[in-house]
Amino acid sequence: MSIEVELKFIVEPTAVEALKVLVAGWPVQSRETLRLSNTYYDTADGLLRRHRVGLRVRGNDGRFEMTLKSGGSHVGGVSHRAEHNVPLKSERLEIGLLPESAWPEEISASGLEGALGALFTTDFTREAWLVNEGESQIEVALDLGEVRVGEQREPICELEMELKAGRVEDVLALAKRLASATGVRLGSLSKAARGYRLSQGSSELMPEPFGLLALPARATVEQGFCAALEWALAHWQRNEASWFEGHANAQQEVRRALVAVRQAIALVGGMIPRKASSALRERLLALEERLSARHAAGDVCYGEGYLALKLELMDWMLGQRWRAFIDERDEKKLNGSFKRFADVMLSRCRAELKEAFCAPLTPDEYKDRKPRLERMIIAFWLLSGAYPDAAAGYIDAWQLLYDGAGDREAHRLRALAQPGFWLSGDGRA
Repeated sequence: MSIEVELKFIVEPTAVEALKVLVAGWPVQSRETLRLSNTYYDTADGLLRRHRVGLRVRGNDGRFEMTLKSGGSHVGGVSHRAEHNVPLKSERLEIGLLPESAWPEEISASGLEGALGALFTTDFTREAWLVNEGESQIEVALDLGEVRVGEQREPICELEMELKAGRVEDVLALAKRLASATGVRLGSLSKAARGYRLSQGSSELMPEPFGLLALPARATVEQGFCAALEWALAHWQRNEASWFEGHANAQQEVRRALVAVRQAIALVGGMIPRKASSALRERLLALEERLSARHAAGDVCYGEGYLALKLELMDWMLGQRWRAFIDERDEKKLNGSFKRFADVMLSRCRAELKEAFCAPLTPDEYKDRKPRLERMIIAFWLLSGAYPDAAAGYIDAWQLLYDGAGDREAHRLRALAQPGFWLSGDGRA
């Protein structure tokens, strides 16, 4: 078994040739061109997909390989997945060759015999360069082809960076070299994920609002902070993809993701000095303000500085760049309980909203307070994961006030009248 660590980028077809020239100028150790055909398998009821497992057979010039991948995780936009590879004599699937340990506990490999069928294929030409960067070797692969389900087709035009040996930090360092390229943006969906969507009869990715950030019971403040940044970046990535599919309202979800990053940083402002994030926050705010007006996705996401900002955020997250600015007292606070911290901050957020909306407001006063209301709503999503049954209704009441539809005064009074659902500092709700 190996752990696959990779970054994925979507490439505009018009940018392909210039991108090849750019990559060829890097410290390339070797280069090859492959023609790859991949068939993905699952049961009729999607058992593997439900358990975030991918099973495929790859063909390359008469050679075949079976691969089983776990769903893994995305940390700061970088995917980490367990991967088992087994050579095959033909393109025929032989799951008996995979070790039993490769499968999740919930799946019996013996029970899959005869139940697996081909779902979709991905056929593409891969131009791959092995690049030296820092202490690492990284495969840079440009894939051009298509995902196919029956008569349905979806183009593949993407660049992947996969760590072959070395450090994740070097993958990000190499990725930053792409910041000068035009027509390149960070991707969020694998070829397999796109194939599963097509096989289910839809390739649409709808805009998605925020949901509660769930954390382990014993998470520290710093762990919660890191998870909040990853949560916001995932929201950014998903809704950016939806924006490109023509859903104009996804643009505002991208903007809200930027607000969420800044709000997460603000919440830990008593532990991480502002100077640790000042340059990053300024750039996030500038993009956030730009997104307040309607734009075409390509005009923004392929624009100057956009990819560089996203990679800077990822580097700041993965490298925990704030640690160079904290002292022993700050570190002790960051090692404290996130749950206790969240309860204190929820009370502060509620107090701020009560102060801001304690009396009826004129339209202009309401407009002035609306950005603060949005930040507090996002803070509630970030902080309320320990109370999934009670939090959603509470947040929805404030969201109705933010949306401004219907009787605003009734929404204000209803939101203010809600009791807190979290524990106070003395352990009482």
